[in-house]
Amino acid sequence: MDIAERSGLKGALTVAFSPSAPVKTLDFFSGRGEQLDRIAEAVMQAGRHAVVYGERGVGKTSLANVLPEKLERAGRFEYQVVRHNCSSTPTFRSMWEAVFREFSIKRQLAGRDPVPLSSYLPDDAGPEDVRLLLQQLGGTAVIFDEYDRVPKSLPISRLIADTIKSLSDHAVDSTVIIIGVADSIDELISEHLSIERAIVQIQLPRMFEGEMLSILEKGFSHAGMEIDLEARYDIAALSHGLPHNVHELGRLTGYAALASDRKRAIRDDVETAIGDAVRNAEHTVRSAYCSATTSSHQNNIYQQILLAAALSPTNDLGYFFAGDLREPLFAIAHKQYGIDGYMKHLKSFCDESRGNILEMKGKRRRYRFRFTDPVMQPFVIMKGVADRLVRKEQVTEFQGKNRAAESGSLF
Repeated sequence: MDIAERSGLKGALTVAFSPSAPVKTLDFFSGRGEQLDRIAEAVMQAGRHAVVYGERGVGKTSLANVLPEKLERAGRFEYQVVRHNCSSTPTFRSMWEAVFREFSIKRQLAGRDPVPLSSYLPDDAGPEDVRLLLQQLGGTAVIFDEYDRVPKSLPISRLIADTIKSLSDHAVDSTVIIIGVADSIDELISEHLSIERAIVQIQLPRMFEGEMLSILEKGFSHAGMEIDLEARYDIAALSHGLPHNVHELGRLTGYAALASDRKRAIRDDVETAIGDAVRNAEHTVRSAYCSATTSSHQNNIYQQILLAAALSPTNDLGYFFAGDLREPLFAIAHKQYGIDGYMKHLKSFCDESRGNILEMKGKRRRYRFRFTDPVMQPFVIMKGVADRLVRKEQVTEFQGKNRAAESGSLF
């Protein structure tokens, strides 16, 4: 393989795998078929709206990005879709002013209506003013992304709910889609009970194994390369259901294969990619990991316990129980620990002194934990592999056991 070919393949990998940005087109979008279909169905039914919620980093924005193309492929070319990123200090009028400004730009580019739609919004605009404007536009979808940034204590939360109710009551062909980081709809919309019949509630969980394998197969195919099935399974296990990590490890694994003058990636390339991913991790992630695991006491086991936590089975919201650490901790430390032997460590991970790397909920003897930042979980696993505390084959094995355990409920 000459330099030009290698450079071209590397560029194609960079396009196919985008860990730093949400996916923008259906060609590079994998999985989430059920959730995308449910959103599209809500859009195409007058009076229906949608709320999409889930952990940070599970691909909610990518879902919003590909919705317009999904509607086009469904034959709904007339739909106009606008996405607005929410801020922490919005007003009802400022949010809708931004939405109508973007609708106006789209209409002007199409040679229609040169008058800015936002000019029709009065200074004291309310739900009925928004409803009347949307009613004139025809088929539209308005996506409010990062809605968790909007404080529920502000009146805007009630006003958005009132807008959805008015649109639904009048069967306006306009859909409001709210997307945010949350464990439930209650954390996003305080007045949701009044609009419960009008909204489709869509939880976006972490990706299933098949969805992650599909990302890798599609990405390597786009780049004109191949990847062994075993390597794909290793990456899926290490990524813990987060698309960012699938894209990052997929890209770096491809780079490692090219560095060895191969167009087919193998398991050894994943090993190289793990080391690169740990070195390339954001400073904040590496710093948080050090704060959580550093101790002045020799032979401390903070690193091992945090790794065992990262390998433990979780529910759809990322929570695990203290007892779930026993098996992975034994495999890592080669010593049997009871819960009393590491519970204080788990609780300390929830303290500011160790960076609040975990959060804890529940009552005594039924505490459940999860990583505060989901990105930290796969980093901890990759760091454990890089530091040879665990082999990547063991990670894959644990993930297989976890999938079997997750068929039941943690609650």
